[in-house]
Amino acid sequence: MALRRLIFAELRGRKVRTGLTVAAVALAVSLVVSVTSGYTTVRAVAERFMVQYMGAVDATIVRENDVLGGVDQRLVDQIAEDPDVEYVTGRLEMTSKLLRSDGQPAAGHAAMVVGIDRPRDRGVEMMRMHAGKWFDAADGNVAVIDQVAAETTLETGLGGTFFIPGVKDRLKLTVVGIAHKPAIMARHIQTVYVPLKTLQRFAMPDDPARVSTILIQLNDGVDARRFADRWIARLGKIDPGLKIRLASDNRREMDRNLQGVQVLTYLGGAVTMLAAAFIILSTLSMGVAERTRTLAMLRAVGAQKRQIGLLVVGEGLALATAGVLIGIPLGWVWMKLLTWRFTDLFDTTGVVLSAGGVLFGSVGSILSALAASFLPAWGAMRVDPLAAMSPLASPTANSMRTPLWCAAGGLLLIAIDPLLMYGPIESLAAALGAADPLATGRDLQFYGHFLLGLPGVMIGFFLLAPLVVWGVERLLGPLVALMFGIRFALLRQQLSTGIWRAAGTSAALMVGLAILVVMQVQGRSALDGWRLPDKFPDIFIWAQKPGGLSPAEQLQVAAIPGIKSDEFLPIAITSADLRIRMLGVVGVAMFPDATMFLGVEPELALKMMQLEFRDEAGRPASPPEQQRLAQQAIAMLKRGRAIIVTDEYRQLRGIKIGDKIPLATRNHGEQDYTVAGVVWSPGIDVMVSMFDMGRQFEQRTATSVFGTMEDARQDFGVESVGLFAANLEPGVDRETLVGRIKTVVGAWGLYAGDVREIKHKIQQGFGRLLLLTSTVAFAAMAVASLGVANTIMASVRTRRWQFGVLRSVGITRGQLLRLVLAEAVLLGAVAIVLGLACGAELAIDAKALSRHIIGYDPPISIPWGIVWIGTGIVMAISLLASLWPAASVARCEPLKLLQAGRAAG
Repeated sequence: MALRRLIFAELRGRKVRTGLTVAAVALAVSLVVSVTSGYTTVRAVAERFMVQYMGAVDATIVRENDVLGGVDQRLVDQIAEDPDVEYVTGRLEMTSKLLRSDGQPAAGHAAMVVGIDRPRDRGVEMMRMHAGKWFDAADGNVAVIDQVAAETTLETGLGGTFFIPGVKDRLKLTVVGIAHKPAIMARHIQTVYVPLKTLQRFAMPDDPARVSTILIQLNDGVDARRFADRWIARLGKIDPGLKIRLASDNRREMDRNLQGVQVLTYLGGAVTMLAAAFIILSTLSMGVAERTRTLAMLRAVGAQKRQIGLLVVGEGLALATAGVLIGIPLGWVWMKLLTWRFTDLFDTTGVVLSAGGVLFGSVGSILSALAASFLPAWGAMRVDPLAAMSPLASPTANSMRTPLWCAAGGLLLIAIDPLLMYGPIESLAAALGAADPLATGRDLQFYGHFLLGLPGVMIGFFLLAPLVVWGVERLLGPLVALMFGIRFALLRQQLSTGIWRAAGTSAALMVGLAILVVMQVQGRSALDGWRLPDKFPDIFIWAQKPGGLSPAEQLQVAAIPGIKSDEFLPIAITSADLRIRMLGVVGVAMFPDATMFLGVEPELALKMMQLEFRDEAGRPASPPEQQRLAQQAIAMLKRGRAIIVTDEYRQLRGIKIGDKIPLATRNHGEQDYTVAGVVWSPGIDVMVSMFDMGRQFEQRTATSVFGTMEDARQDFGVESVGLFAANLEPGVDRETLVGRIKTVVGAWGLYAGDVREIKHKIQQGFGRLLLLTSTVAFAAMAVASLGVANTIMASVRTRRWQFGVLRSVGITRGQLLRLVLAEAVLLGAVAIVLGLACGAELAIDAKALSRHIIGYDPPISIPWGIVWIGTGIVMAISLLASLWPAASVARCEPLKLLQAGRAAG
């Protein structure tokens, strides 16, 4: 009871300081709650979307890695005869531009056209209707469109008409219903539902009995896994390319995609809580320093060391608890404000509070407070009842011992992450008996970085902070004193007399700057390291026609005026399983279990694309060596079952020319492919990302390889081609040609794009993404600003008697104001030194992690502009936070300062 009264008496006696500390914790908790709840809400939207647009079915059947090939619709009837099946239906999907009722192209991107078999297909009935109703037949020229297509794209309503362009004709449809689709998704791509038979006859007149997906609903009580196992064997006999996926598989795939976002939200929350923990540390350190004589008196009258320690820890827990109680509803307020700002995202689910985020913010803050209170409690327990009773007690001769020991411990912690990134981890994995030392080493590096490396770096730099405070005070103190026109004797030891509160505040500021540096350096390095080769096809054309384009149709495209017919390159695409164990991590397939196989005519491909050949060590080869390596690669490719791999893949697997890579082919099982060459070319990734090829692959792909068109046909069964590269005649206006392509062959859903435009869009979008992700760093700085104000106010308060003496002997108000501001500048300088050093180490380690995990190792590019902005923000926070306490003490009369100081002492 007495201990509780002492805790609350201390907090009430320091109202401003208590308020600022509680505000810092509350802001940190509110950020955790709002960010994690935002993730939970997005996840709820994604789940609802999956149910509405993929159907709430138990299983689906698709053609693996080739949705354009389709599935024979007769399989639907065979599955319907299975007694375990409640109902089964097929859908046909294609992408197409839309024409308004006047025949003019509709604005915006192409729409997704979905053929559904009504009334058998009941999954669409879960969608909310804005107007009209669903059609009840599998035939007829009618359609249901989403609300964005109705309002913006087609500008029509119930009873209105529009067209889908075709090869020889166009399909006229009448709108009979308008379905609701989450606006943020509908704006990205509009959806049109039409009767299945109508779309089959229109899109595939030569083979109308095909669908893209088969949806299966099982009877109650049926084991979905047993059903799938039974049908896998049957599907293998019918068509080896077919794959069955259970709803649980879809759920796991979506969870995998969303895990990356979830990890980032919790990491961002951890950063802000770390800043808040440092602020609690500095607050408690201030309290212990100011109450040295009070604590000594408690010890003198019989208080035990344990009780003194519990007193300090109790204050930390009280501060954290108050912050949690305020922060949770405050985070909910932030989310409600976001719903008003982004109504299109939350229009179907509203805000979903994250229970995990609330628990993480609450428990994390309490644990952070406990950890942060350890050092101040330990210092309070060491108070000597006799020595501390002296009103003029001076630092002991060994006052530097603790900072030096802490710095030594900090250096050891800081070394953990570089040791993981640059140490002999693979040798360690082999010594431990790992079956695959390379893969195990990567696992150790990835998880060790996040579980040990990052915490070690942050805590290590915090332990270095006292020594940095001492060094900055002595090295920069004279210069800062000269800048502010004050004597250095007045500024000497202003930070080191309260070294732990200065260290805690500087560390809080350090966190935001370090995160800003590592995010920007990593992002900018990745962006600057990506460059287009000098020679690359002028244009890529991506066809969405189901089944791809036949040879005759390909010739028709090649004959379009402006395209060089002898430099028109079909590119066959498929995906091959790698018979190598690898690991998928947090939603991004960093370790792919499949690779993208691009089948081309070798000589034409090397003529049109600049593929920079690399030597055994991954270095660019000389021009004569380039020619030799290219000729060697072409010869090997023509012999069959040979591939050209990217340099990223070489780094990832440690392979060289002549090595064998086992690929699981569709037609002939596992086959060894020989590495014919190693090349660098970012254009591969450009065309993959530009044309959204990921939609046609069930498995994640992080690497690409070149093979021959013949191998793609023989081993992988690729008969249709949907991607083409082409060079243009001199003087052809690119925009005119693109329009001509879309006009002439738009019925097939062809899209053409210039890679130079893509690069600009990627750079622009990536730059915006970097600024968005940097908001976590700025949020941490905002939290830290409260700690800076707290530290400066406490420093001013504890020296009011000293300031009164200085004013009495002739120091002017202006000099006193400048003295406090100079102290804030030194505090900001300490934070900048720590933040830049911490950010630099994290950026270097992140570069090594990228090289080990995904084989991408661009040179470091430092965005100096953003770095200077970050350092400027840190210094501005220090100065702005000190303005009010500096001005308030400068306005006080000397006698009032002397009286207040004596009372405070």
